[in-house]
Amino acid sequence: MEDSVASYQNTGTGHGIMRVKKSAAGRSPTRQTSMVESPPMRHAPEDWARFASTHWEQSPTRLRLGTPLIPPEQAFQGLVSISAPFRFGTRFGALPDVRFFADTARMRAPGTLLPGEQDADATAYLQRVGRELGAARGFQCFVEQPLMLDYAQWERVRAFVDGVLARVGVPVLPIISDLWLGRFTEPPQGAARREHHARFTAVLHGRLRVRQWTKDAHKARTVEAQAGDVLYAPSHVWQEEASDEGALVLRLWIPVRGSEPLEAVKALAVKLLENQGEADDAVPYLPFPGTRGRTPVPRLAHTASALRAVTHGPDLRQLLRIAWAQRVSASALEPVPPPRAHEPLEEDAYVRKTPPGRVVRMLDSPGQWLWAVNGHAFAGPGPFAAHVLDALAPGVPVRVGALCGLGRGASQREQVRALLETLHALRGIERVPSKEA
Repeated sequence: MEDSVASYQNTGTGHGIMRVKKSAAGRSPTRQTSMVESPPMRHAPEDWARFASTHWEQSPTRLRLGTPLIPPEQAFQGLVSISAPFRFGTRFGALPDVRFFADTARMRAPGTLLPGEQDADATAYLQRVGRELGAARGFQCFVEQPLMLDYAQWERVRAFVDGVLARVGVPVLPIISDLWLGRFTEPPQGAARREHHARFTAVLHGRLRVRQWTKDAHKARTVEAQAGDVLYAPSHVWQEEASDEGALVLRLWIPVRGSEPLEAVKALAVKLLENQGEADDAVPYLPFPGTRGRTPVPRLAHTASALRAVTHGPDLRQLLRIAWAQRVSASALEPVPPPRAHEPLEEDAYVRKTPPGRVVRMLDSPGQWLWAVNGHAFAGPGPFAAHVLDALAPGVPVRVGALCGLGRGASQREQVRALLETLHALRGIERVPSKEA
């Protein structure tokens, strides 16, 4: 690469993908090198301990899972559902967000070029769009935050993320996910890099070719990955992806450094300030020409005073506690899928704790307990409810009536029932069919 200019492309979520614009001189030479391989992953603690000590924020590696992180059929059907409303044009501010690129140009109204019901699978889609655009043109269907509408996919990815987070900790900022399906030799969105984010690139279908470098693109190395492989790259590594025959790829961006926690706190403070403020959004004006001495600006002074009160008040601290409980319970994989529909639980019904269901409890204020399950927070019962959680073991059916009996008196028994129904809606527990109980 003779010359490269880095520019920043906002993706609509406050984060961005760094793009590299190539000069007319063309591509830089790359070295076909062997990547440091990790042994086949069994998702065992010792596997992640080895990964964290050897590669986390140190060096790229390839993880061989044996099977794709998400079944490609499931991922593709989710892509079809997400793409349906975008066939009529761009939906501004919507998540998940779908974009379509032909070569390096984004198409604002891709229509039937997006995946649809007529496409049996990812292979059929790649073949159809290849015929419609012509064999010489590259294309990419790109989705930001593809996991938030499908709990099954979200849970599979959360189980994978849990392995590394158990070793390095839960970030105070959310993990960002995106999914793309396409065929191209020139990446439509440039080199993949979000500042201060490490990333996992999981190949779900097809084959992927990746160039990676740190400071000098002339010293890039090229690696190949296939379905079932996950490429890891630390935050300082640039990555450029291509697929000659087509691929379906999920990427996870994990925040690792930088000043963004300040932005997260500021966003909550501004939200509180807006809730307390007046509807007037007029811009304050100063007198012109200016006068000697201080010129008061009441609107700005009022806002500064209100901001000071917000940052020193209890509401911001409570919002931070709620956000943290939600984040830990979701392994930072946000936004999270919505709850399932509320379902009454009868006395003779059986329930059991779901193995991945993570319940976070913390004291919010005297007598008030904050609960969070799978990224959803709610006000829950006090210390006596710990006995209910102790009685719920993964895979062991327990009768609802027996759990309600752990409460003392009618009031606590009703609190236990309400808690169980909330946990069920949030997928912390599941109903057990009577024949299994």
